[in-house]
Amino acid sequence: MKSLWSFEPFHQENNSIKDMYRSLGALSGNPTKIEIGFVVTRTESELNLAFDIPENERFSSYPKNQMKQKLKEAQVKIDDKKIHVIDYSTFSTTKSVDRLLKLASDRGADLIGIYTHARKGLSRLIIGSFAETLIHRSKKDLLILSPKATVKSPMKNVLFASDFGPNSKKEFLKLFSYIKNMDPVLTVFHDAEIIYKKSLDEKNPKIHAYRKKIDQMKLWIEDQCHKAGIEGNVVIASDFKSTSEHVLSIAKKNKIDLVVVCAKVGPTAALMGGSVTRQVIRESSVPVLVLKNGKTK
Repeated sequence: MKSLWSFEPFHQENNSIKDMYRSLGALSGNPTKIEIGFVVTRTESELNLAFDIPENERFSSYPKNQMKQKLKEAQVKIDDKKIHVIDYSTFSTTKSVDRLLKLASDRGADLIGIYTHARKGLSRLIIGSFAETLIHRSKKDLLILSPKATVKSPMKNVLFASDFGPNSKKEFLKLFSYIKNMDPVLTVFHDAEIIYKKSLDEKNPKIHAYRKKIDQMKLWIEDQCHKAGIEGNVVIASDFKSTSEHVLSIAKKNKIDLVVVCAKVGPTAALMGGSVTRQVIRESSVPVLVLKNGKTK
């Protein structure tokens, strides 16, 4: 699988650069499959105020040289031909996200890696969030690291939060394609309805059908793990605790190295692709892989 690293050349620390490189390399299967992209917008103060740089270089060769210097300082080797700078004269977050997505498509990338500042409150609403816009608009899978994320090498303990919906089997098999070479220990979590464990209407056939569907999915996952030679277990919760609270709690308790969630494409997708995904990304202390709806490769 090929990866496109959305690289910001002015505010990345060496450890952050190394972390993203290792994470993308593990999920891509080979670090040589990583390419780097930077969409230049007119909101970049470091470029707008670089008056000592000739204008014909300020939004093209200058940021590329900055990227190369940052990579060198972090001791990360990326071929120059795989470093892409796109000069895009816009102040719009949405347009710059779409331009990055076009670059990912042009380069045949399956996965996009990005850092998020994880802003909260009024500042996030005013400034906007490139990462959150990318989550909603991307049809590509995303690897997102927050400032508090710690990357372990190798990533072994994986937590997959699934809604057990119509696309869950495809999403599960797509996850396998990412982690199959990581010798993982996989925990699959599902936040079931409260009726899964108890109900005031035990004679209702719909309740028994629901429980049967959940149990069948659990058995299917365990069977797939067995066939793939992956150590896996399924955890099903059925209470009033929020999904994001469960995910973050399990991640901490089980010393998870990678959290995986699913998100639907488009602004109306509000379930696993909405508040749960955003909350997990903001609070996770490890990388978060966001699987988007699409064909399994």
